Amino acid sequence: MPTRKPTEKPVQTPVEDTARDTATDPARDTAGDPGAARSLCVVGAGPRTLGLLQRLGARATLTGAALEVHVADPFDPGAGRVWRQEQGPLLWMNSRAADITVLPDDSVTGLPGPAGTGPSLHGWVVEHRERLAAEAAAAGDEPLRREVLAVEEGSFVSRRLASRYLRWAWERTIAGLPPAVRVHRHPRAALDVREGADDRQLVHLDGRAEPLAVDTVLLVQGHLDVHPGPRERRLRTFAEAHGLAHVPPGYTGDLDLDVLPAGADVAVVGMGLAFVDLVVRLTEGRGGRFAERADGRLDYLPSGREPVLHAGSRRGVPYRSKIGYAAPTDLGLPRHFTVEAATALRPDGPLDLRADLWPLVAKELAGAHYRQLFRAHPERTRVAAAEFDARFSRSPWGSGQADELVARAVPDPADRFDLSALDRPLDGWWGTSGEEVHARVLEHLEADRARRTDPRHSPDAAVVTALLSAYVVVARLHAAGRLDARSSAVDVGGWWHGFFSHVASGPPPQRLRQLAALARAGVLRFVGADVRVSADPDAGAFVVTSASGPHVLHARALVEARLPQPDLERTSDVLLTRLRERGEVRAHELLEDGARLSDGRLVVDALGRLVHADGAVHPRRFATGAWVSGEAAAAAFARPGTDAPLFRHHDRLAARLLESTGLPTGEVTGEVTGEVTGEVTGEVTGEVTGAATAPVPGLQPADPAGGRGR
Repeated sequence: MPTRKPTEKPVQTPVEDTARDTATDPARDTAGDPGAARSLCVVGAGPRTLGLLQRLGARATLTGAALEVHVADPFDPGAGRVWRQEQGPLLWMNSRAADITVLPDDSVTGLPGPAGTGPSLHGWVVEHRERLAAEAAAAGDEPLRREVLAVEEGSFVSRRLASRYLRWAWERTIAGLPPAVRVHRHPRAALDVREGADDRQLVHLDGRAEPLAVDTVLLVQGHLDVHPGPRERRLRTFAEAHGLAHVPPGYTGDLDLDVLPAGADVAVVGMGLAFVDLVVRLTEGRGGRFAERADGRLDYLPSGREPVLHAGSRRGVPYRSKIGYAAPTDLGLPRHFTVEAATALRPDGPLDLRADLWPLVAKELAGAHYRQLFRAHPERTRVAAAEFDARFSRSPWGSGQADELVARAVPDPADRFDLSALDRPLDGWWGTSGEEVHARVLEHLEADRARRTDPRHSPDAAVVTALLSAYVVVARLHAAGRLDARSSAVDVGGWWHGFFSHVASGPPPQRLRQLAALARAGVLRFVGADVRVSADPDAGAFVVTSASGPHVLHARALVEARLPQPDLERTSDVLLTRLRERGEVRAHELLEDGARLSDGRLVVDALGRLVHADGAVHPRRFATGAWVSGEAAAAAFARPGTDAPLFRHHDRLAARLLESTGLPTGEVTGEVTGEVTGEVTGEVTGEVTGAATAPVPGLQPADPAGGRGR
């Protein structure tokens, strides 16, 4: 059985370079005098670039600045790789349609120039529903037509429908730019950036003989692939030697899953969002279908082409379901865990995420849980809400005083906040067989989905809201360089992001219904927690064990269901590789007690400019997005009606880019990295990580000339 090729790339139909974006009026987007305007090249055409173009146009409207913007990306403008049009209808967005926007609304403040307000994803569908349905019908796309007609505020739409929204927003943005700002789209990959005469930057594109000569370059490439590391190479070699299959980490929509034959026992490590997409592709994607009984129970009807998936992870359970009702928004957050409270713990030294901040996070989550319980369900409490709140605020988290208060005020243990059970529901539990473990996980999955869709458990929604707030506070401390080396390089992208993703960034409730149906049908088996996989040459198989029971699985295939860890040294991106080889970029690294710690991401300064291996800052090269250290918390989308900081982040970056080209900015509103974007909409495509952008007090940056260790 063949193993998956390590660096497969999605097929993208080549398109000739255009002197204008397809949405731009030809009369105003002709060649013109290249010396009459400054120029910028943006590498990447996803949602972040869309937001940046909005703010470049707004600032140019204020100043009359002339700017030529070149956008290089082989994928769909506005959508980029992850949300591109050409992918199957079974892959969904991970946030409700009403919770996604790329256009400001009336709640957004602090933006100079025209705001360019527009609808959310849901609002756009409602406004254009008739046209969208007619277009889908004309194209013979009945699934898309039915989806368009059924979209409601709480719908989790397909990524290809979201791609249409992003393309529409792109075209709307381009059409609304002032005449002196012209966008040239190049559907090609950027391969290198070199220094030219007079500080010009020469951007070399795939398949184009002459480089683009521009004043400033911005890298905003999103999630990138990496070459296999030593572990992945060993697993691939073992699989090839024994006729097995190994699918390494990657974006699920691009993986070659044909190497997983029908009926084969497949070990799946990882149960996050990438896992959900994997399961969808291997079940419905292979012709199976779901059918709902009269009593509401969901069944799965196999096609016979599915493998048998044996799934496990550190927690042993899927991410918790998205909340299925309106979450409370007036909880006064943050309250216990603020930047000020955190820095007061160690005013002059670095903070430890586990030892210093975790107790504050836990108290923030518990406080939100109980505020919502007392407010929405007072009949399940035994003391006055004001009395409980005052005493809880004075009690240290985990103290006997706090425990005594909760026991007296909340009589039913099921109504009490249990952080351990929320995080690791299988900890301390042991099953006597694989069947018992499977049944326990299935029971947990069904109970979680039922609970997260029931407003009687609205304290759960308050916890999610509080965790979103805490995530932003951690990100702000992280970006400001207030975390110690291990927290910055390891914990933020490890257990902390994992906890956040498990609790607040799970799949839609319907996906958990489907997983349960697949488990009952025998297509999906749950292995348990703390899964271990070994390559056994005697057995000629992958051997899987779990801390949840004594069972042992021998699998003919192994899938690592997660996104690859960002790693500048192993990236398959040609542009970043060439910049790294010349020392023109470096990864974030710190030394702790002589040990070198790194998160593999690009280092930028406080203005978003790339930092070289020798510590020098390039004045005309910028970077933002998922592969930039300190920006893992930055969402690609904003949540409507929340005065989303994402738009102000785009605006600050636009000001810095204009300034770097020598153009007036109209107004500069602060450092690019000074305010974390904040709205984490749950639109995360897999497990990702992050680290800080500034030196941590009292710690020494790693020698940029040395190698990295993990």
